Amino acid sequence: EKASTVLDKIKPEKKGKVKNVTRTEFRQSPPTPFDLTTLQTEAYRTHGISPSHTMEMAQSLYLDGAISYPRTSSQQLPPAIGYEKIIQDISKQENYVTECGMLLKRSKLLPNNGEKTDPAHPAIYPTGTIPTLKGREQMVYDLIVRRFLATFGDPAVRATVKIEIDVKGETFSAKGTTTKEKG
Repeated sequence: EKASTVLDKIKPEKKGKVKNVTRTEFRQSPPTPFDLTTLQTEAYRTHGISPSHTMEMAQSLYLDGAISYPRTSSQQLPPAIGYEKIIQDISKQENYVTECGMLLKRSKLLPNNGEKTDPAHPAIYPTGTIPTLKGREQMVYDLIVRRFLATFGDPAVRATVKIEIDVKGETFSAKGTTTKEKG
């Protein structure tokens, strides 16, 4: 009822007055490595692949030697896995040449590890072995490779603008965020 009252009040109005504009800039850290849950969530969000199918495909990729053990709750990549060697091996795959080249130019590779750990297994990562992929496995593999590479990226610089507009005594707000530097 309240919304209808406000709408009736402002409906004939064609203009409003900007009351306030707030601009903020922040640094967004690179993503953390995949654990099984975040891989399943991302596969569903980006490709509509169910968690059970994602698990099946990850298990298949693991058995083919293309990724590490997928049933992990860790979001940490230990140095012992050999970041540089894996990135060099991934760079032999056409889809990842540019990203790998940028990372291999760095003097130091440090992933943005998450807080969750699993004493038995590290986060999910590509091994560098080039897999033979079928169907939607390519999508899951691509998510894993790109997330692995992204964890070594720089923070992004993002800007948020919030605008408050007065229309006949009623305040409306709009908010938007843009990326200034991809990181």
